[in-house]
Amino acid sequence: MKVSIEKDYYKILGVNKSSKVSDIKKRYRELARKHHPDTNQGSQKSEEQFKQISEAYEVLGNAKKRKEYDQLRTNGRRGRSAHSPGNRNEPYNDPFDFGRQYTRQGPRENRQDPFSQPPFADEPVMDPDMPTRGFDLQFMVDVPFVVAALGGTIPYTYDKHVTCPECKGSGVNDFEDPCTECQGKQRVVKTVTLDIDIPSGVADQYTLKFPRQGGSGRNGGPLGDLMVKVCIEKHPHFKKVKSDVHSVVAISPELAEKGGLLEIQLLDSKTTIHVEDGTLTGEELRIPGAGSTQPWGKKRGDFVVKFRIDENLRKKRAG
Repeated sequence: MKVSIEKDYYKILGVNKSSKVSDIKKRYRELARKHHPDTNQGSQKSEEQFKQISEAYEVLGNAKKRKEYDQLRTNGRRGRSAHSPGNRNEPYNDPFDFGRQYTRQGPRENRQDPFSQPPFADEPVMDPDMPTRGFDLQFMVDVPFVVAALGGTIPYTYDKHVTCPECKGSGVNDFEDPCTECQGKQRVVKTVTLDIDIPSGVADQYTLKFPRQGGSGRNGGPLGDLMVKVCIEKHPHFKKVKSDVHSVVAISPELAEKGGLLEIQLLDSKTTIHVEDGTLTGEELRIPGAGSTQPWGKKRGDFVVKFRIDENLRKKRAG
């Protein structure tokens, strides 16, 4: 996806240039839920708004892309790409590039208002009986820290178009009248739950694709795909640095002075470590092979314990 300096992504999302990433993410989710095509009966206007909103978030939700976009807007230069490094002679195959995924037949004219729509007469005439593919669905999914580090399966619930169970996708009843369940549209919106396999060591913001888990098509058309962008949740005690996992562990002044055994929590188990006598705040102990799994591999990084002497622990024991 190329950054368009002609578009004010901040205005599209309704945020300020000083807005934090968390605020931008929250605003995007609000707008995405409101304008998603599958929750607006395939509305063309909602489809166009959804594309613009998603394009804006793709840039402003990424620190590197946002910085480059701000620089381009300031300097008035064109032509630089906002996608990740790679072969610049090849198109960037980003499954979250809604500009490609939700295009209709025929090109659209560029307009000043990103949400403006062409007159009805400008739309191409389409055969209503022609099989059409269902929508590709794109969502963000919050993944627990430990699941992202070691892999696992999490349930994900979302709304999508499914073939109308009343008329079985014909759009009419036995009397050839419009189906009362889907009003002749052949599909209805249904909430479904899918068990999503999270690869071990998956990176934050990585996109997973699940074929044929998107919206149902019309007139026997194929299902769309489901794509979810991984958003790794923060952990209250662990922090990931590449494949290593760091944890700050509080110890009493007595244990720091005299040394001894201490039980600590790892990613998937507990273990007992030996604290050396004379340990100081900031000293580290590395446990090999107890960290995060390397992406799509079996080897794991290390678990790094950073000690912090807590005077409150002395008071609790003395009391």
